[in-house]
Amino acid sequence: MAVILLAAGLSGCAVSRIRRVARMPPPSPLRHASVAQLVADINAQSRAVRTFTASVELEPETGSAFTGVIRQYHDVRGYILVKRPHWIRVVGQAPVVRTDLFDMVSDGERFNLYVPPRGKFYVGTATVKTPSKNSLENLRPQHLTDALLLEPLDPNRACYFREDVQSGSESDYVIGEFDRCGTGLLDLKRKIWFNRSDLTISRVQLYGAEGAYLEDIRYSDYQEFGGVSYPAQIAIRRPVEDYSLTIRILHAEFNQPIPLAKFTLKSPPGVKVINLNSAGQPEASHDR
Repeated sequence: MAVILLAAGLSGCAVSRIRRVARMPPPSPLRHASVAQLVADINAQSRAVRTFTASVELEPETGSAFTGVIRQYHDVRGYILVKRPHWIRVVGQAPVVRTDLFDMVSDGERFNLYVPPRGKFYVGTATVKTPSKNSLENLRPQHLTDALLLEPLDPNRACYFREDVQSGSESDYVIGEFDRCGTGLLDLKRKIWFNRSDLTISRVQLYGAEGAYLEDIRYSDYQEFGGVSYPAQIAIRRPVEDYSLTIRILHAEFNQPIPLAKFTLKSPPGVKVINLNSAGQPEASHDR
């Protein structure tokens, strides 16, 4: 019996099993571009977008500044209006009934945010110097503007470099731009990543004073919107304020006239107004 069992065990070990898996497509051939071509692509994409109006899906992640408003929703849709240089309006709506969860506008220096479910109206500056424990108070529309509108690069005035980056099977060109030119210590302003399989801009990293890592933006699923090639999915991560947001563009119209009146938002009568200072903390509250 022992011999039979041993023989069966040995024969079992000799049996080979074939598991069929889907054949992976061959990697796309890498495309080549000079530094001048990459800088020209940055500026061409910047010039291509003057305004746009889009219907979107918003997906906040854990720790997102949006969770204070829409944490109980998983199907948040809304609208985004953008106009250069810094105008933006974002409206988020609840699923099914599509009532407004928040309405937010900014001119690049100050912002207004109305939250109907809470009956509150926030006003403040466009930057956060010291993050608040209340994630909602860290939210600034300019974080989205920086992701949606690519800033041009002036090759005659900017100081920049190119880097080739290889990560696994992915290969990228990276253009790094400094905040200023000169000698001594230089502050990195941003890094712009190009996927070498198609030379689209796949990522932008933004930096602040003394190399502070401010924002990580990833672009994917480029589509044609009325002759403008633009990423249909934009993932934003803000390490300092500890929030993330993914924007999925469902429909968009580019370079149509948008009157500045569309970027006006006033507090409704009887709504509590909360004034946020640049540190992200309430300065004062009163009712209007």
